Amino acid sequence: MWTQPPRKIGIVIYGLIVGVCTALGTSAAFLVLGIAISLFAQSTGWIHLGEYQPWLPIFGMEYGFFLGLVIGAFVCWKVWRTRFDW
Repeated sequence: MWTQPPRKIGIVIYGLIVGVCTALGTSAAFLVLGIAISLFAQSTGWIHLGEYQPWLPIFGMEYGFFLGLVIGAFVCWKVWRTRFDW
C-alpha cells in the first residue's frame, strides 16, 4: 500500500528538478551568448552597442531565464506525462 505514493512523489520531484535545471541551463547558455556577442562587438567594432555592451551578458541571462522557465515547465510536463501511469 505504501509503495505507490513515494514513487509518485519521486516522479514529481524529478520532474521539478529537470524543469529547474532546464531553466538554469538556458540561462547559462544565454549568458555565454551575451558574453560572446559583447566580446565580438568590442573586438571588431562592427556592432555599436553603446552603453549596453557591458550589460549584454546580464540581459541575456535574465531573458534566457524567462525563456527557460517556459521551456522548463514544458519539460517538466513531458516528464510527468511519460512517467505517470494514467
